[in-house]
Amino acid sequence: MKVWPSKKSAFPTTPKRSAIVLGAFALLLASCSSSSTASTSSGGSSTSSTPTNYATFALHSGDTFSWVLPLPNQANYEPWDQNAEYGMYRPLYIAGMGTQPTIDFTASMADPPVYSNNNQSVTVTLKPYKWSDGQSLTTRDVQFFWNLYKANKAEIATYVPGNFPDNVSSFVVDSPTTFTLNLTTPVNPTWFTDNQLTDIVPLPQHVWDKTSASQKVSNYDQTTGGAKAVFQYLTKQSSEISTYATNPLWQVVDGPWKLQSYNATTARTVFKKNPNFSGTQAKLSGYILESYPSQTAELDALRSGALDYGYIPISDYKIAGTLKSDGFTVVPWITAYVQWAELGYTSPKYGPLVKQLYIRQALQHLVDEPLYMNTVLHGYGQYTYGPVPNTPGSPYVTAAEQSDPYPYSISSAKSLLEAHGWKMGSGGYLVCGSPGTAQGECGEGIKAGATLTLSFMYQTGTPTLAGQVESFATSAKSAGIDIVLDPQSQSTMFSVGGVCPPGPCNWGIILYRTFLWNYGQGDVLPTGGQIFGKGNYWGGGYYDPTAQQLIQQTHTQAGDSSLFAYENYISSQVAALWFPTWDWQISVVSNKLKGWDPQQIFGNPQPSRWYFSGGA
Repeated sequence: MKVWPSKKSAFPTTPKRSAIVLGAFALLLASCSSSSTASTSSGGSSTSSTPTNYATFALHSGDTFSWVLPLPNQANYEPWDQNAEYGMYRPLYIAGMGTQPTIDFTASMADPPVYSNNNQSVTVTLKPYKWSDGQSLTTRDVQFFWNLYKANKAEIATYVPGNFPDNVSSFVVDSPTTFTLNLTTPVNPTWFTDNQLTDIVPLPQHVWDKTSASQKVSNYDQTTGGAKAVFQYLTKQSSEISTYATNPLWQVVDGPWKLQSYNATTARTVFKKNPNFSGTQAKLSGYILESYPSQTAELDALRSGALDYGYIPISDYKIAGTLKSDGFTVVPWITAYVQWAELGYTSPKYGPLVKQLYIRQALQHLVDEPLYMNTVLHGYGQYTYGPVPNTPGSPYVTAAEQSDPYPYSISSAKSLLEAHGWKMGSGGYLVCGSPGTAQGECGEGIKAGATLTLSFMYQTGTPTLAGQVESFATSAKSAGIDIVLDPQSQSTMFSVGGVCPPGPCNWGIILYRTFLWNYGQGDVLPTGGQIFGKGNYWGGGYYDPTAQQLIQQTHTQAGDSSLFAYENYISSQVAALWFPTWDWQISVVSNKLKGWDPQQIFGNPQPSRWYFSGGA
């Protein structure tokens, strides 16, 4: 349920906790005192004027639209990129229907899929959509996507070994509007529709099927070598951001929007309405994605009237009243996201530590979610105790995940560690006094005298995040754990975190801003294949045979029981450190802009539904 700050004290004053809480509380207050409200300097992504009937939307500070091809690699797999891409190139099935974490079949490009052959075949019929150049969208465009994806799967961010396209034995074109996927095994239809078919994006084969700008379009994708060459060409073109608005590749779309202009310096991206869109026409003439270097710059743009749809940092929540008086609606954007800190399972240095369940349990006992929720999040978030979003009314959250299996307790953390052979060293931190793998010993790979030290990399620029991390480190020190804080920029975080796996993690713990996994981008049903399954990208290299079996059962067994079993297991195993999940943002929307409410459950702005007062 939604958590709001309590009028009562959230901090019990029992002797075993009061001193630590006071120290952590002081750190939290200090980290959150640097509010952006103090600045009056102007700054935004652009001073360009906004055309009539165009709405402006602010990306989070530091975020920029920088990838147009809807086949993302690991370095460009971001929700803001994908949402803009999907405005131009619609997926077969659109994730999210208002506040419901389900597929919006009405707005999707295809009718609901039909399963047969004991759920080992699925047939999809396309709706009568056209590309913006007048060509009909056909199954050849879906086959083109299939061929590119299959030939280049290892380079595509949504790929997980064993999942799509590995679980498809054949792609059969039944007609220009119908195709059938024959699968390697029977599947859970809900999982396959929600988490596999949502990744399929019809692509304009009649425009893109070539390997150079001067080449004529042909059927190059029909061979593996040709599909690789086409993908390589398209990927290179997508990396050349200065050509986005002029490259003819990106001018043929099937969605409600077309690229109008792109500023490679500021990343200001202007979209205009596609007048030939086959679905419901947008009411706006266009919309603009604005990028800002800091939260201060974005807030200044709001105050100056340069933004129709922005946000305020959680640390500035107290200015909501002023903004309301200035003609804005201020409301939290609650999403089906989930936050956790990844653990470096493949790290040569830290892996032996985080692979020990008792150490993970001890670390989780040091995450003080009530403290963070009340002091730095001010109620704008949900408690997180496992891998499934704990959003209000979610049908996917088990009773076990609605309460904390490892509540904050420094004494519990210390007891776990001491019971496994750790003793206080001369430097004030625990050292392994009983190496080995027997009961009561430190565990495999941990040497005698080794200090319990973990590096903790986290994203800079957000006082809210810094407050949580510093408080955690303070509690860990009290338990005898040495947490070495390593603040880094967003770009560094992505580049370092993005190599683990396939390469070894070079960190012990890593925590991104706002959220770790956003359902709706890669999954709708929160079954965890892309996260904690074998070959995952966002689990720090986590692998557990029992978890793998439970995840696989969510793919093959209908109903919720397998999902609940996976969820409870991952939570109890502390596959990651669970931190409170922030609301996506505190939205600030001009009272002149309509059609934006409700805010979409997966955090995707839907400008095709927006309009200005008097304009619809």
